[in-house]
Amino acid sequence: MVLKNRLNDPDIMIRAGMLSLIVGLFAQRFIHPPADFWQGFVMGVSGSMIGLSIVFNLRGLVLHRQRREKGR
Repeated sequence: MVLKNRLNDPDIMIRAGMLSLIVGLFAQRFIHPPADFWQGFVMGVSGSMIGLSIVFNLRGLVLHRQRREKGR
């Protein structure tokens, strides 16, 4: 119920997008696992986080534009 209310707030969506971008970039840059499998796993997780960042940021921008057009 709480998450449903926050998904319509553009500021929260953009913050979530920036957080997932930071986590994805830090995982890609600073986590160096020893085995090949874990390297692929970390790269997959960081790619997923960067992809989520794109989705959250675009959704936040769309919500922001919709809110601004309603205010006119």
